Amino acid sequence: MRKDYKLNEEKASVVGKKKKVQEIVDMLKKRSGIVIVDLRNTPDRLLQKIKKRIRDEFKGEMKVAKKTVLARAVLEAKRPKQLIENVDFPAGIIAIDESPYRVAVFFNQNTLEMPAKVGQVAPYEIIVPEGETDLPAGPALSELKSAGLNVKIDKGKIVVAKDSVIAKEGETLTAIKVKALQTLGIRPFRAKVVYYIGYDGKTVFKKEDVGIMPEEVAEKIEKELRDAFNLSVNAAYPTKQNIEMLLRNAFSQARNVGINGSLYSHASIEQLLLSALRQAGALEGMKKEGGS
Repeated sequence: MRKDYKLNEEKASVVGKKKKVQEIVDMLKKRSGIVIVDLRNTPDRLLQKIKKRIRDEFKGEMKVAKKTVLARAVLEAKRPKQLIENVDFPAGIIAIDESPYRVAVFFNQNTLEMPAKVGQVAPYEIIVPEGETDLPAGPALSELKSAGLNVKIDKGKIVVAKDSVIAKEGETLTAIKVKALQTLGIRPFRAKVVYYIGYDGKTVFKKEDVGIMPEEVAEKIEKELRDAFNLSVNAAYPTKQNIEMLLRNAFSQARNVGINGSLYSHASIEQLLLSALRQAGALEGMKKEGGS
């Protein structure tokens, strides 16, 4: 009896996996693109939010399944094997008709603030900004001071006197520091769905291929434009962008040559006359001194 029950249970499990595989295959065949996501540190409430927005904003679908199910579905849908070769973590699969890069940007823009936990390592310097708090004078003051914060009492409320570093990058958070962050209502960490690998119907995009966000691209372009502008000005190479500055520089240099060489022109005549008047005034002064 127990053996029959076990066989039935295994059979049901196989049937369930086959059904799940077919669901994912059908989903993938309706879309040109695929994104595999790493869900190891994704809270369920964020995952549900992302699923809904994938449907609403991308008109796509997302499913979560075990590695074996994902692998079989990807292969049966005749998608690149590379997509699931190294997936050894809790993962989800998204079917879309969008660029994988756009999905990666979407993940970075949709995060969830998370409270600190004892034993977590600070991925960056955690700073408590200067300013008032809603905390009344009391035991919290000594707790915050113990965590290394510069705090004081002002008008019956606890005030952070100046920006205070509560944890440096790479530092492991202690119970005292976590308690201080909780007391202040600061959630220093951000959880997100992590892009792992994607496919747009033609090309496979790894994580490093979509790692640069739009704001970083804009900053790099602005820097390159500044560098190119400065180089062209220093080399006196005329372009549409620098011609006005080059003409101003050329005019200024020509005027200085005219003034230093006492060469009369519309640009230098005013300065030359002023210089002559100053010299004449100096000579007149010397003449009066000599006469006295």
